[in-house]
Amino acid sequence: MGKLQVFGGFAIALCGVFLFVPVSPSLALDVAVPYVKADFMWAQSYLGDGVEIGIIDLFRADKNHPAISGNYLGFETVVNGAAWVSDHATLVTGAAVSQDATHTGVAPEAGWWTIQSTNRGSITSGRRQTRAAEILAQGLGNLSGNPVEVINLSIGLGGSSSGADQWSLGLDHIIQTNGQTITVAAGNTGPSAGTVSGLPPGAYNVITVGATGDTNGTSSQDYSNVASYSSRGPTSDGRSKPDIVAPGSLIRVPVLSSGWADASGTSLASPIVAGGAALLIDMGLDLGHSTAPELIKSVLLNSADKLSGWSHTSTQPLDYNQGAGQLNLEKAYYQYLDAEQNPGTVAGIGWDEQEVDWESENLYTISGLVPNGEILSATLAWNRIVSTDVEDIDDVIYSLDGLDNLDLYLYEASDLNTPVVSSISTIDNVEHIYYSVPQDGNYVLGVKMNGALIGDLETYGLAWHTVTELPGDFDGDGDVDGVDFGLWQAGYPTASGAGLINGDADADGDVDGVDFGIWQANY
Repeated sequence: MGKLQVFGGFAIALCGVFLFVPVSPSLALDVAVPYVKADFMWAQSYLGDGVEIGIIDLFRADKNHPAISGNYLGFETVVNGAAWVSDHATLVTGAAVSQDATHTGVAPEAGWWTIQSTNRGSITSGRRQTRAAEILAQGLGNLSGNPVEVINLSIGLGGSSSGADQWSLGLDHIIQTNGQTITVAAGNTGPSAGTVSGLPPGAYNVITVGATGDTNGTSSQDYSNVASYSSRGPTSDGRSKPDIVAPGSLIRVPVLSSGWADASGTSLASPIVAGGAALLIDMGLDLGHSTAPELIKSVLLNSADKLSGWSHTSTQPLDYNQGAGQLNLEKAYYQYLDAEQNPGTVAGIGWDEQEVDWESENLYTISGLVPNGEILSATLAWNRIVSTDVEDIDDVIYSLDGLDNLDLYLYEASDLNTPVVSSISTIDNVEHIYYSVPQDGNYVLGVKMNGALIGDLETYGLAWHTVTELPGDFDGDGDVDGVDFGLWQAGYPTASGAGLINGDADADGDVDGVDFGIWQANY
């Protein structure tokens, strides 16, 4: 079934293509990880502790590699035969969870499981892939009843990316039923449009990840550009994929025999986002927030950085090259920091995990005046519903129940009948608004169910912000400078809970040395 490709002497499947690049040893993982601001999350004490990631690959990751041995939890297999290990599974794992002091992964304290899904050098059965995912999601076998929170697949097959195949339906069912966040590599068949690689990157509920790192069509550590090899949308049925991008080129990662190599591909970008999801879930568990996959998806997408050339329309919610943009975990932290805000009057930045009724609309009135030229960004995500005929994961057939049609609107508060701007795709399960308001005003976000196929209620995750948070910018003028230091100094030391304007950069109620460090890092 799979189109086998061989690079550097190693056989891997289509989405798992990576390149060993003949360059001198570098600190590339140590460049990519700070680039997505994972180190900022670490500074807030979120390193993935208590979160488990499942790596599904053709073979197993090398549990004995010093970079990843310390947080190894165990293995599962869905095939008979030898327990083979591979460079590919090892490097994917390293990008997510490496504990090496120099080449640290995104979530170094997250535990990880590895699953071998084939006994040959290609993918021969989508059934095995769904079994592997079900094992991780239900905590079966060696997991002893303890499901993982995040699953990564940097493997795939060619063919239609419509999401109608059993593999894609199975992943969507797992996300909707068991609550895992699943990241999937978009594939390495770019740069042409419509090259998102078959299955499972076309699944609806997953986070499909493209790669950055390109200079004039050549892989580089310039992560401000989408890599030329990164697969582009739309899917075969016209949906917006990928969902997000992350560094994928010239990443220094662990390989077999305690070795290291520079590798490139969406296979690296996907576990970087998986690690980011693990950090966010770590944070959510600590703060008592919802960690539902549709919410994690909306927060990650809404806090992503738009790269050059980003565009969308009212019926195409995301850019076909870069999705919502590039992963930014510092912005995700601030997006997710405060408690859930339900429909009604809300702050200028926040999130909600909510239900909407058939033909009803939930309204979020943003408090205060949104100034002329301010960007208002909002992301809505919900799940396609997939059912099963039996509980046995060896024999299950996945069937599509349907996809409710949710839309996202922005209104002026004085007129709730005529949207200023809308995201109204009838085929996607993500809606996204990114809009520079043309005049000072009061604005309202609306989430409406305009088509119900599977019942009267639909659960969604929503994230929004009207400002791009600049940590350390206590006076909100867009610069982190000496004036902000003065505000921190005036507030230090206090426990006033007065918030960002008083020098409290991490919004913990104290103006202290941690806040100075945040100011200093961004000065």
